[in-house]
Amino acid sequence: MSKKHTVLLLVLLFVACVKENTGTQLQASDENLEKVYTPPDQKIPLNDLGTGTFGDSVGGLYPNGENSPSGTYAHDLYIASKTIIPLDTFGNHSGLANAKIVFLSMGGSTGGHNMKNLQTKTYGNPLCSQNVQIINGNNGTGAGALNNIMDPNNPYWAHISKILHGTKSSFKQVQLLYLESDDTTKFISWPQRPTLVKNDIETCMQVMKRKFPNLKILYVLGRTRTFGKEAPWNQEPSPYYFGWGCKWAIQDQINGIAGTQYKGRNAVAPLITWGFYQWADSLPRQTDQFYWRDSETADGLHANLFGEDTLTNRFQKFLLSDKNSSLWYAAH
Repeated sequence: MSKKHTVLLLVLLFVACVKENTGTQLQASDENLEKVYTPPDQKIPLNDLGTGTFGDSVGGLYPNGENSPSGTYAHDLYIASKTIIPLDTFGNHSGLANAKIVFLSMGGSTGGHNMKNLQTKTYGNPLCSQNVQIINGNNGTGAGALNNIMDPNNPYWAHISKILHGTKSSFKQVQLLYLESDDTTKFISWPQRPTLVKNDIETCMQVMKRKFPNLKILYVLGRTRTFGKEAPWNQEPSPYYFGWGCKWAIQDQINGIAGTQYKGRNAVAPLITWGFYQWADSLPRQTDQFYWRDSETADGLHANLFGEDTLTNRFQKFLLSDKNSSLWYAAH
């Protein structure tokens, strides 16, 4: 190789290194960075992925590629579910007429549609406990994002207060939450994006526990696949990554990571667990035959009436059949 060629090669290597380092710095510091899509192109539902990996992360809804809770965590989830009983507005089990089991949803518009439909399918249903009050606390147009929920002084909490007051309920009655939202940032890369979501969820959990002193369980369902050109946090792969963020928050709690404690005097968060995991592609999932297609949406993001019915039927089936949630949701 000539001296001239050697110099040219060194220059090219230097430029490449500068570009690589610049990209790394942007991923670490610029929260408004546009899409940086580096992991494998094939996105497999977490429950189908099992012990397989996406990037270098093992799938499954729970640690070690499992789709069901196990060990101490499973026992604690059962105990927490078993102790959910009707409370009055003061948070007491008093036997008063206004005592009820309040199940409140929080987040964006997609989860709100699911919760409203669940109300219809719950009230008057002989399979369901009539002590349960389903309350839709979701707020659309980005006003119910994780960013909002994690700030105890955000106007979103005034929205929650208004909703509870309108249903003659109180913060002290809320024992169960359902969270479906995202973090309104353009920062979309792997694994930074799901890590950000995980951290935000854990902060939200701490705020939730302070706001709702009798809160026991937080259900996450992930998000459905999206098909349109919405805001970056609503475009794929963000909804897929959101499921990973949920999984990692659950995993942190199981592993006893500081800030996720859910029992004893040092409890700072509710117990977080999966409801019905919603992300799927157009082909039926191997684990449960569930699929999700653009034809089930109104705009690529929000479910149409058919899609809403599909999602809510799946969620209600989970609530009625799961050995933990059925303790408080099903009629006995």
